[in-house]
Amino acid sequence: MADYQSPRAEKSSSSNAKKRKKKRKLPDSENKYEDKASKSSRIDQSDDLVNEPIEEVKETTTEFLEDATPWRNLQLILSLQKKNLNIEKKVELAYKFVNLSFSQVADDTTHPSEAVSFDRVITFLNNWVQSTLISSEKEIRVSGLTPQFGVSGSCLDYRCWKIFKFCLEEGMKLNISLSFSKDILKVIHCITRNMEIKDLNEDELTLYNTILDCISLIFTSHGGVSNENLDLWILLVGTLLDLVLKVITSNLNDTISGTIVMNLTCIVLDPFIKFLRLHPNRKNGFQDFVDKLLEPLLCLLHVIHSSELATNKLLKLIEEVFSQGLFHPSHIDGFLSLQSLSKYKLSDEGKPKDSKTVIRSYHRHLFDKLGRIVVEKKALALSGEGELFRMYVHCIKRQDSLSFLNAETRKSLFDFFVQILEPLLCDIDIYLQHEVEIGTMLEDVHCTLKSFNSILINLMQEKVYTRVDDASEGACANFLKLVCDKITLLSSKIDQLVPSTFDANNGTCKDLVELVAKDVISCLDYLLEIDYEVLGNDLESLWLLMFSYGTLGHSLTNLQDKSSIIPEILHLGCHMVNLYSELRQVGTSVFALCKAMRRFVSSANKKESSHSKSWAKSLRLILCSPELKLSIHNAVKSIPEGQVGLSIKELATDVSESLEWMKGTLDNSHHNVRLKAEVLGSGLSEVYTLIVDSLVVTTGNSSLVGVSLNDLVTLISPTMSILISQPKGVDEFLSVVSGRKFSNKVKSHWIFLFFFRLYMSSRSLYRQAITLAPPTTSKKMSEIMRDPFTAYSGNDWLEKTEKDKGYFSWILQPSVSLLLIIEAISDVCTKESKTDLSSLTYVLNAMALQRLVDLNRLVNSLEFVIKRNEMIVSEAKEAEGINGKQNKRLGKRLMKLSEEARGLTSYIMGHLSLLNKSEPNYENGWDFSVASIDKKSLPSAFWCMICQNIDVWSAHSAKKKVKMFLSILLQNSLPFMKSNLKQFGEQSVVGGGNLKKVMIHEISLELLSNTMLYEEKFIRRHMASRFCSFLQELVSPLFNNEADIELQEEPNWPEVLSSLKIPSVVTNNISEVNDCSSMDPSSSLSIKKQEVDESSQIYKVCQSSLSFLCWMPKRWINSKSFSLYATCILNLERLILNTLLGEKLHDHVELLKLLLCCRKTLKHLMITFCEENISTNQNSLSALHFKGKFPALWLLKSLLSLQNTFSTNHNTELKNLMFSLTDYTSYVFFTLIKGTLVNASHSLISSRDPFHKNTESVSSSDQEDGINATNFLIHVSEELKDYAEIMLGERETICYGKATSVLSCFQGFLWGLSSALSHMDTKNINLKAIFSRRKFEPIDKLKLCIDTYTTSINKSLCELFLKASFSEISSDGYEKRLNLETLEMGNTEINKSFLQSLLEGESLFLRQLFISYSAILRLNSQIKTPLLSKVVVIFLEISEVLLLGFSKNTGNRTPPPSELTFVLLDAIGKFLEELGNHISSSNPTLPPKVYERLIDLHLKAIGKCISLQGKEAALESHETESSTKTMNDHSSGLSCLDELKSRLRISFKVFVGKPSEVYISSAMQSIKRALVGGNVSSVVAAGIDCLDLVLEAITGRKSLNTVKTDILGSLCCLFNIILHLEGPQIFYRDPTSVKHYSTDPDPGSVVLMCIEVLTKVSGKHALYQMDSCHVAQALSIPSTLFQNILNEGVKTEVLDREYSIELYAACCRMLHTLLRHHKRESLQHIALLQASVSVLLHCLEMVNNDQTTLKGYFVWGLQEGVKCGAFLRRIYEEIRQQKDPASEGR
Repeated sequence: MADYQSPRAEKSSSSNAKKRKKKRKLPDSENKYEDKASKSSRIDQSDDLVNEPIEEVKETTTEFLEDATPWRNLQLILSLQKKNLNIEKKVELAYKFVNLSFSQVADDTTHPSEAVSFDRVITFLNNWVQSTLISSEKEIRVSGLTPQFGVSGSCLDYRCWKIFKFCLEEGMKLNISLSFSKDILKVIHCITRNMEIKDLNEDELTLYNTILDCISLIFTSHGGVSNENLDLWILLVGTLLDLVLKVITSNLNDTISGTIVMNLTCIVLDPFIKFLRLHPNRKNGFQDFVDKLLEPLLCLLHVIHSSELATNKLLKLIEEVFSQGLFHPSHIDGFLSLQSLSKYKLSDEGKPKDSKTVIRSYHRHLFDKLGRIVVEKKALALSGEGELFRMYVHCIKRQDSLSFLNAETRKSLFDFFVQILEPLLCDIDIYLQHEVEIGTMLEDVHCTLKSFNSILINLMQEKVYTRVDDASEGACANFLKLVCDKITLLSSKIDQLVPSTFDANNGTCKDLVELVAKDVISCLDYLLEIDYEVLGNDLESLWLLMFSYGTLGHSLTNLQDKSSIIPEILHLGCHMVNLYSELRQVGTSVFALCKAMRRFVSSANKKESSHSKSWAKSLRLILCSPELKLSIHNAVKSIPEGQVGLSIKELATDVSESLEWMKGTLDNSHHNVRLKAEVLGSGLSEVYTLIVDSLVVTTGNSSLVGVSLNDLVTLISPTMSILISQPKGVDEFLSVVSGRKFSNKVKSHWIFLFFFRLYMSSRSLYRQAITLAPPTTSKKMSEIMRDPFTAYSGNDWLEKTEKDKGYFSWILQPSVSLLLIIEAISDVCTKESKTDLSSLTYVLNAMALQRLVDLNRLVNSLEFVIKRNEMIVSEAKEAEGINGKQNKRLGKRLMKLSEEARGLTSYIMGHLSLLNKSEPNYENGWDFSVASIDKKSLPSAFWCMICQNIDVWSAHSAKKKVKMFLSILLQNSLPFMKSNLKQFGEQSVVGGGNLKKVMIHEISLELLSNTMLYEEKFIRRHMASRFCSFLQELVSPLFNNEADIELQEEPNWPEVLSSLKIPSVVTNNISEVNDCSSMDPSSSLSIKKQEVDESSQIYKVCQSSLSFLCWMPKRWINSKSFSLYATCILNLERLILNTLLGEKLHDHVELLKLLLCCRKTLKHLMITFCEENISTNQNSLSALHFKGKFPALWLLKSLLSLQNTFSTNHNTELKNLMFSLTDYTSYVFFTLIKGTLVNASHSLISSRDPFHKNTESVSSSDQEDGINATNFLIHVSEELKDYAEIMLGERETICYGKATSVLSCFQGFLWGLSSALSHMDTKNINLKAIFSRRKFEPIDKLKLCIDTYTTSINKSLCELFLKASFSEISSDGYEKRLNLETLEMGNTEINKSFLQSLLEGESLFLRQLFISYSAILRLNSQIKTPLLSKVVVIFLEISEVLLLGFSKNTGNRTPPPSELTFVLLDAIGKFLEELGNHISSSNPTLPPKVYERLIDLHLKAIGKCISLQGKEAALESHETESSTKTMNDHSSGLSCLDELKSRLRISFKVFVGKPSEVYISSAMQSIKRALVGGNVSSVVAAGIDCLDLVLEAITGRKSLNTVKTDILGSLCCLFNIILHLEGPQIFYRDPTSVKHYSTDPDPGSVVLMCIEVLTKVSGKHALYQMDSCHVAQALSIPSTLFQNILNEGVKTEVLDREYSIELYAACCRMLHTLLRHHKRESLQHIALLQASVSVLLHCLEMVNNDQTTLKGYFVWGLQEGVKCGAFLRRIYEEIRQQKDPASEGR
């Protein structure tokens, strides 16, 4: 190894030799370092390193590198060995050699033959660079100086580390064995010790990354250093731990330097762990490890655990260092034999035994070190002791391979626990001996308790101690008892500090005391979990401590914030209740809580006033918490059936003690009585009522429960009887309860709250007991309570003459009316100044509701008896006298009860004023606790109560209050409703197990979503008016320019329509959407953001409100409410349209969306109302058209106005909105005309005379409605007829927007007529007959209008698409029946260029043309309306052009068609469907070529749809109705595609379902031609799909015989398709993206379709007898397909898992069907069946195969495998059923 020399500045002569090798250009970072190194040679190094005389060296360093081989390697070695060559030159020489070697590698040159091999050079260079770095470290260490970055040959010289990295990497590549000195650890230590956490520049970052690479390579690829020892490792690791601790505590771990430190630590700790594992330290080494590494390791352990850093790797490494350094197997024995518990054993006399703890010499050092840490109060290290104990437990489990601990191991572990806990106990003893003061000592207490808890929680979690498995002879329990006693004493010391924290200037001290108190609570919680017996039986003191500490979390300065101590207190309280519930000692913990509350007041009186005021609030905060209430509820609910009565007796005893405590005479001052009253009402009443409400009554314990409850009520009866005997007994009642004369200073409402709540709960539970008790017992119990209903049947009650004894009849008979008592109490309580009566208000309303329940039953019963008596009187006159007198008496009683009910309801509804519109605030919510109700939460609590009891009070409420209730309901629900109502009402927020606060709007939304609400009469009566008022108030800010906004008043529609002019010139009042360039900057700035946000919110609420109207249950609507809703919506539409046409707006898109929502809601309302009444009550349909006054023309004119307004706006969003608006308008016309014609049908059919002559003598309202409906129908038809001329015009002048609007109304009108005719046919009413009447004025007018519509469409079609004039086309005249013989295709010349231009901009116009003409075709088949066959041909030609254009192939991955294209083609499909309806077996006149051409057209279009669907393509499982195609429903293109495919399928089935055998045979030939195509194209896929449709559509013996041979012949085609497509590719996911679609169908989908068709054919064995060869081919399909997965494998990332399951299921179904229906053929090919089943079974065996999973190939998950196994099971079940198929075959 070369000697290290100081760098010296020497001059060297330059060499003139030329370079013989081409060199690679160095990276920028290396060039930078080369320049820096050259500069460093000019720096005086005398201060940093040892000075040596400068000598001149004449050799040129680069010359050695440029000399020819074979001497270069040798020259390098000799040069580096020269002592007269300074270190700088040597480093430069070695660095250039490394770079030259890199260049040779880059130039793909091999190492030429050298005198010294490359391997030896690498070995020498490795030793040399190590010696250089080690020498540098030694010089730095001796001189005590700091290494400088970039100094040649130093620890921070990049070139040295680059050389080192080169040697390591080349050595790894060439498998050269390199040695590394142990002193290299000193070099790493030197770098670590001098590393600064700062912002690194690029050079420093490169250096440290290179160093990290070198260190990683040393230990991972080269086996680490030689002759390593523990001292060096401890030195290095200790420095690193300090550094990484600094990084984490300073939150610098995300910085660059922090990341380097974290990575370096991980790299170094890994080999250190291996060293410790292989070289376990003994004695001195163990002590050094403990002294130098224990503390930083503990600190780091705690810091990482308490932070949220992603340092899992570092944490695992640190834990492993502990495991190997402290708990190595060689040390474990010493720790397992500590015997620390021996001194805690008790002798027979109960005294501790004399014993000593035995600790081996070097093990003692660990505990000594931990003791010193405790004394020195090193907080971070102390907090890590718990993790130290956890790791020790894990090491024991890992060493002994234990899944659970045995008794001896637990004892040994507990010895370790005692040993580390004893220093902390000694520390606590010191605190107990002195007065704990706020300051340093309290901080020390916090530090000690924090460490204490960290150890206890791990003892608890690791289950080291279990009382039932204790092998320590009670020593463990004694030690825990000692721990508990010391913590209890300490808690009392801390409790003394609590009052001092309420000093306003002592905020910091309060936080510290609160932290210590939290630690004490946590410690007690852990001890309770470990062994509840160590806490003893004094649970009362424990509850009292929690209440005292709770004041820290509820100070007077901030009454709402919950500090960190409150959750800990609640956790301990819940834990205690749950624990004693499991021990079947519920009363022990719960009644200890009550006793603690009573002691609480005595403690509070001794405290300072500011502190005592917070005691009751702390009490309320804890007791009213949902968590503790739920624990008590579950605990009481779990009481065994037989102990419920005893629990009530325990409760009665505690109630008695509470009442005596309330009367206590020791301290009966106003302050004390006031505090007692508050604890009585807010604390004790909460617990008592919770107990009673949670008790479970059964048939077995009902009698005992009744007796115990009666005793309880008897206990409070003497006191309560004073109150309820007379209204003025309130003062006397309060005096008796409080034990002193009543004063207004006492908070009397708490006392009322206590008694009323206890009585209410007892009353409810007693009635439950009555219902479950035996009949005799229940009647006795009912007599005690004076309850006339619960225990008696109807006949028994009728014979009773007992009068109602009042609400408090259980206490006193008779009692004063509840309403009078409420008034008296209100008078007294309102005199108390500054008193919050919210809780009492809630209870009084709850009592009123309970009384209303009784009154409702009484009123209903009396009404029944009176009606019964009246019926008897009408039947028997002799009973008139007796029953008459009885009815009078009962009537008076009924009046009295009804009056009381109205008074109580008036009292309840008087509190509706508490609710107002406000933003939802969590603080205003209610947590379902009565005692916690205040002014903020009272509205929520009250609203929850009345919403849950609507059926109780609604019958007695005044109309004004009912309307007020509905208004509040809507105001607090609709603004908070989501726009998506799919999950509306699914989740309940009001429930007993709810742990969060409930808000008013949540309650309102839940009520509004409950369908039972709409069964209430007042909802049906008033909801419409309230909703309209709400909507009116909501939209008022949007229409400020309107003087009066009255949505419920019907406007003067003629005046409105006359003022709504359609301008001939398009106005410019609305700018382009999202085009801000044209806006005036000053005007845009003038729009206030607040106004925009407010308007946006209004729009959202309006839309959600209208969506809610669509959601409401169907049967809620009647004629009156429909008229109100429809009028309101139409008025809102009018306002919106006026605003859109009259102003320049910035929110016109939002207005248009709102208008669209209005039209959508109107459509839904009309459809709902029409469907509900069209079958049951046709006379109610008169409301649908407003008795002939519905503004139908408004629907059209509003569309035309908007078309003009937006005609120049080419924004896509606006176009989509206009399309949807047009579509909804069409549906409104459809429903309006359908319902109107049905309403007019009876009048039209019954009219014999001229229609208008007898209208004056009409007396029947039904006939009058029919006449109104007829007149309305004629009026609408004539109004529409006037707009027919808009359809006329040349191509250049026609306005397609207007024409589209008019056509939409036309087609809605025509389809409405057609639907009404079809509906009347289903009712066997021949409405069609009236259209054949002559000189029948109404029908003549309708026919004229229909003819006008038809002529307009015909003219428009001819003028636009033909060169010939309309007169030439219509020269042959109209036909009343479509002449199919004249439908010759191919002879009409269509203007295709114009058609293409329409497709690009006005495709919706074409859509409306096709849908309108479809309606004309339908009416022609129904009532023989005239049409032109030549026009039908034109539509057919256009249909062919468009469908062929859609179907043609344009290359793979073409962009998908637009949604408008799908919508247009859907209309064409509808036209073809109606045309197909004219083709029937009785009218086979369509030319066969035309029929065949249409079938081929269907095949091509369906095939294109299948290709576009990709993997989603499948056969039709069932027909689905196509819904309205709205473009604002966020429906994807695929949904429109699915609807188009469905429409084409329906059309195809019409074509093949009705015609004669000639046509069916032609269709089958077309399908067969498609199936035998070359490649599997889209037409082939369509052939499979249509073959399936034929199997479903064709019925009848003749038709089936026609297609039987063709279908069986098509099976060969299906087998060939499967054979052609088989391979792994069928399982691949669709490779095409969302934006592009393939022109060919997905092979997997085609295979699945083939299998499903084969299954369907094989299932119809009576019709289609499959050949044996076909069965054989079908049986072999599953093995052929799924063998690809088994043999070739399919990778998971490309496989479609869902498809694979579907294919597997289809194969199983096919095999099952073949086995069931083709037994003989299956037996002949049993080997093929066996092969397929074997492959399918083997696929199931691949489920969760680890080897397959590791290879990345597909396997099914467990649930997927179970699903597939269920399908396979059916095959085995079928085989099992066929026990002897062989004999059957013979």
